[in-house]
Amino acid sequence: MGKMSKEIAGPGVEGTVQMLKKAYGAELSAFHYFWFVSQNIEGLGVLHQGFFEDRAKEELGHAKKVAFRLMQLETQPTDEPSQWEQDSGLGKLQPSRYLTLRSALEKALEFERAVIKHYNDLANNVKDKDHATYHLALELLDAELEDEQNIEDILAKLEIQ
Repeated sequence: MGKMSKEIAGPGVEGTVQMLKKAYGAELSAFHYFWFVSQNIEGLGVLHQGFFEDRAKEELGHAKKVAFRLMQLETQPTDEPSQWEQDSGLGKLQPSRYLTLRSALEKALEFERAVIKHYNDLANNVKDKDHATYHLALELLDAELEDEQNIEDILAKLEIQ
């Protein structure tokens, strides 16, 4: 797999692969964060347990799409969680430190915004060069923007008026 995909991606394919590895690491790190929080959230957060489960499933779906694109570009995605953390640029997310609703959402908002910036950078980097990666970046950027808005909306509802 990948001969034409790699050829179409052009001479900057190694930079694209590195950006995709970063996205893959970020998506799997976010999956782990949301899954752990959904299973362990405390207080009023249990009312939003399903929200965190849904985010975990979504992030895992994003990781699958990025992994498939990496394989099209003849790169095997890593199965090593410490490598995901390193590649992601998000650092240690430490979900066990964020088990109240507010803290879990604030931490999520922080890394969602980092991922939004990354997908925007990826799209700008491959625009008019690698259409497959460009469309993937736009699709995932749109999903992450929606997640950011949903998290902001929940946080706003937590405020006492």
